[in-house]
Amino acid sequence: MDTRNVSTLIAGFITAGLAAAPPAPVDGFARVRVQVADHVWLIHRPVATDAPFEGNTTVFEQEDGYVVVDAGGAPPAGDHIVRLIRELGPKRVKALVYTHYHGDHNLGAGAFLAAWPGLQIISTAATRANMTGPAMAYVKTYSTSYAGMVDFGRKRLDDPAVPASEKEGWARFVAAGPGMVAGYRDLAVHPAGLTFTTGITLQDPVTPLEITFLGRANTDGDAIVWAPRQRVLASGDIVVHPIPYASACFPGEWIEVLRRIKAYDFAVLVPGHGEPQKDRAYLDKLIWVLGELRGQVAPLVKDGLDLEQVRARLDLARLRRAFVADEDGWGRFVMGAVFLGDIVKNVYQEAKGIPIVQGGS
Repeated sequence: MDTRNVSTLIAGFITAGLAAAPPAPVDGFARVRVQVADHVWLIHRPVATDAPFEGNTTVFEQEDGYVVVDAGGAPPAGDHIVRLIRELGPKRVKALVYTHYHGDHNLGAGAFLAAWPGLQIISTAATRANMTGPAMAYVKTYSTSYAGMVDFGRKRLDDPAVPASEKEGWARFVAAGPGMVAGYRDLAVHPAGLTFTTGITLQDPVTPLEITFLGRANTDGDAIVWAPRQRVLASGDIVVHPIPYASACFPGEWIEVLRRIKAYDFAVLVPGHGEPQKDRAYLDKLIWVLGELRGQVAPLVKDGLDLEQVRARLDLARLRRAFVADEDGWGRFVMGAVFLGDIVKNVYQEAKGIPIVQGGS
């Protein structure tokens, strides 16, 4: 997930002045560790829909060290993750895999490099290209963007028209605000030193791993990591739970990648954000919503409607209810900010044959 789109959505609503004093600060970068299989752990933020919206980290133990999938999205997040890995035992992290270029999955890598000098960073070639190009230019203003979002959250808390269920989410956002603004300053990007286009296998007698590019989906360089003996699959943001994310995605190809993931004999699927999945129900829901949108948008494009006319004709409330209850005000906001707006745009561009550019909004 890349929260630039959240800040873009709210930027036009920020006005001068602040609301009442915010809730007591909390450390939004803190993580917990849970074991999901033999030699496999998930390190994550338990509530995926609360800011900072940072990706999951999966730790695979091999005979001679750990292979870690994704590094958190800021230096303090990386520090928390490193601490939780060190608590597992004396082995070092020998490899760090990026599932894609979104900063909430890799901007904590500096803590890994400081803790384990010489570790190998691995990604698809497309992810490295994005991390060394314009797609990550936003990191220079990330802290400022979050400061604006926190100010907006304070105003939402002070607005009597905002429903209580949405205010609950903004209260948590504002409480994490000081730490986020500080944590997203002076960010450093650490691209992969080892890249691939199809796949890489990391052999091991205990936990062999297959790192694979299945096709363009949430980004143009998504990688999955599959542990066949443990039957654990780390999907990156190809799967985000409980609310999907869609910035510069490829809707039709995304469906095909989800179908390929369904074909794996996984016991646990670790998504890019959110709780591990132990069946295919959520994959089916994602395939359905993407297919439903493509089916609705294509004939409207064929009839010559522009993007805003297409938006006006869609029943987005019905699609939203598949993921978020009507009474969940915060969930409704997040759903609009990170999924519904962009997915309609991307489905429209796909139907029109307009290229989808990484880092675009």
